[in-house]
Amino acid sequence: MAVLLVEDNCDDEELALWSLKKAGITAVSVARDGSAALTALADPDLSLPDLVLLDLRLPKVDGVEVLRQLRAAPRSKDLKVIVLTSSEDPRDKTACEAMGIAAYLTKPLSEKILLQYL
Repeated sequence: MAVLLVEDNCDDEELALWSLKKAGITAVSVARDGSAALTALADPDLSLPDLVLLDLRLPKVDGVEVLRQLRAAPRSKDLKVIVLTSSEDPRDKTACEAMGIAAYLTKPLSEKILLQYL
């Protein structure tokens, strides 16, 4: 399984990578801001990942806007996205769920919880 982790915080990135590895997932790419994620996901020369783990509080382009753009693009409209965030704002959760996410998880990521949504 190929995963794109979109995370700007180095500590949260490390924890997520550790949890993914414990879950048996080692094919992980990292984008450190929303703009980099959108660029990578729009590149027709690159295969889409099987899963995007998306933080909401990102520099350049926030996670909700990343998700909006993914859903608007034919190439990525059906891409499996799990939001992984520190935000417990119910408006964020509602907006993301309306765009068809697989799950809305709060940090830190645990491999047990992750495995429930793969």
